[in-house]
Amino acid sequence: MAKTRRPGIATILLELRRELKGRGIRVATLAEQMGVAEPTIWRWLRGEGLTLDRLDEICAVADLDLRDLISRGDDQQQERFTLAQERVLAADRGLALVFFAILHGAQRRDLEEEFGLPADRLDSHLERLERLGLIEAPVRGRIRSKMRRAVRWRRGGPLSVSFERTVKPLFMSMDFGSPDARYVSDMVSLSDAGRARVQALFEAMRDDIHVIGEQEEAARLEGREWSGVLMMVRPFDIGELTSEWRGKGARPAPAD
Repeated sequence: MAKTRRPGIATILLELRRELKGRGIRVATLAEQMGVAEPTIWRWLRGEGLTLDRLDEICAVADLDLRDLISRGDDQQQERFTLAQERVLAADRGLALVFFAILHGAQRRDLEEEFGLPADRLDSHLERLERLGLIEAPVRGRIRSKMRRAVRWRRGGPLSVSFERTVKPLFMSMDFGSPDARYVSDMVSLSDAGRARVQALFEAMRDDIHVIGEQEEAARLEGREWSGVLMMVRPFDIGELTSEWRGKGARPAPAD
């Protein structure tokens, strides 16, 4: 009989942060009751220096049972969309936006106030997403995604095509010279295995980015806006980049 794969610490901590947020328990409260500094709590919630005793203590302060967190994170969240789920999301841009907002922490109030969704339309979207098996949306309580945050879709599939058509242009239209542009650009020689290692770094960095968002929400910082993050690595077409001085298409050097 196959062994049941237990959830990793990252999954358990994700469930813990969701529960703390849902119960309105702030890091400052945990720090005060546990007699430690707030930065220490934040490090523990990222898994840095966290012992089992400290995890139990956090759960006790929050009136949580660690066993519930483990069972809740135990393979309940799916890693990939079904083809049917992809097709429905790709065909309805509004529905897809609501789902991906929920996937990244949005709740009813966020969707109504920040996204401007009327209550009846929001309820309709939530019902469809529940029927698709993508979320759990109790009448009272937090909406919860049934998909992992790092959910994957098919290369060349419905969502991939939809991303190319609707989301990619939003990133590519950014004014890279504007004062609020935040990006890093570099050039390095990598094998396919090296690019796969970079992709793994992106996946780890995504978790850290969400922790920053959670910290800012907990601190109730003003001026927060939903922000897109795109991390990518791809081979350059060196022939295209160097066509200016390689034979055909070469331009004459400017006169001194």
